[in-house]
This record gives sequence, structure tokens and C-alpha cells, in this order.
Amino acid sequence: MNYQSIFAIVVVLSVFSCIQVYGHRPIDAQETPDSSSRALNIAKPDVSQVYYGALEAARPQVWFCFEGKANQEIYFSVGVPVIDRLKDYRPNLALIGPGLDDRGPKESDSGDLPFEVPQNLDVEIFTSRGTPRFFHEHFTGTESWIHIEVTRTLRRSGTHYLVAYTPDDPKPGDKLWLSMGRKERFKLRDLFTFRRWKREIREFHELR
Repeated sequence: MNYQSIFAIVVVLSVFSCIQVYGHRPIDAQETPDSSSRALNIAKPDVSQVYYGALEAARPQVWFCFEGKANQEIYFSVGVPVIDRLKDYRPNLALIGPGLDDRGPKESDSGDLPFEVPQNLDVEIFTSRGTPRFFHEHFTGTESWIHIEVTRTLRRSGTHYLVAYTPDDPKPGDKLWLSMGRKERFKLRDLFTFRRWKREIREFHELR
């Protein structure tokens, strides 16, 4: 093996090492996932992935959907960039699916939500409480406040939704990220998009 080949392998391993430190794989959405009909389909909810979204009056929510299995453990979290105007911003999150309450759909909960819940599904609401957890991501150099971080075991199989939203009407400049899964899975082709990911993530956090 020549020196050029060895150097190429070292570069590839180094970049993958940096990607592994980052953890979440950014999701490129074809359209804004602002309703149940346009929810981002998460084929592998155990794989670590994240969507970055700006909220506004016309797009006040971020929706994921996934096929869950009974007794499957899922992890999800919601955070916002460390930006001064967002220090008092407190997003909420709803988990929607079958069997979250074995007594049937929680009409009182769904009636309090600023969006319609798909028919015959239950709702569990998670609110931002207390002091958020500060998180510094070393490779992109970004910082976030993590407001919601939950691990849940699903009771029944079927289609589930995760919805991150603002309890009140979004204000100009409101933004958040919604992540799901813990397993890190990256492919060789990700090497060619990671630089773009880093740039876009820093732009989302309003960093140069």
C-alpha cells in the first residue's frame, strides 16, 4: 500500500470520527413538515436524526411520523439554538399514537392542542419545564438549550406522530430542532455532504 492510499484512509477515518462525535444525522425534507399529512416519515426511529425548523404563523409545528411496535423503546428531544431572543422560548411536544392511554383517546388533551389530532389516536403532551440543559456540539461549534428529552416504551403497534410546536402563536424568528433515535448510522456518501451540513447547521444557529 502506497503513502497516498494510507493518507486517504486516514482522512476518511478522521472525517468519520468527527461525524460520529456529531451524532444526529440532519434530515433534508422535500417540503415543510407542518401537518400530519406532510409529516416527515422516519423509517428507522431508533437511528439518530434531527430536523431543523423555523416556525411562523403559517407553519407553527414540526411533524414526524413513524411505524412503532409494541414494547419498542423510542427516544426523542426538542431544543433551540442558544440565541438571546430565544432564551425565554419554550416549545412543547406531543406524542400521538395508539394505546398511549388504554382508556381511549384523550379528548381533553387533544382539544387543548393548536392542531387536529389524527382520528382515534391518543395524545401525550410534554412541556418545557425548569432550566434547559445546555449542549455544546464540538465539531459544528454550535450551542443549544435542550428543553425536552424523553424515552418512552410504546404500548401498541401502529402509526405514531411526534409534533414539536409553540403553545402560543409563533413569534418572528422562532426556531427549534426535533431529534429522534440514539443509534449513529452514517454512510460513505455522507462524507460529501457533511461540509454542507456543518454550514447549514451553523446558519440555523445564526453563526458564521
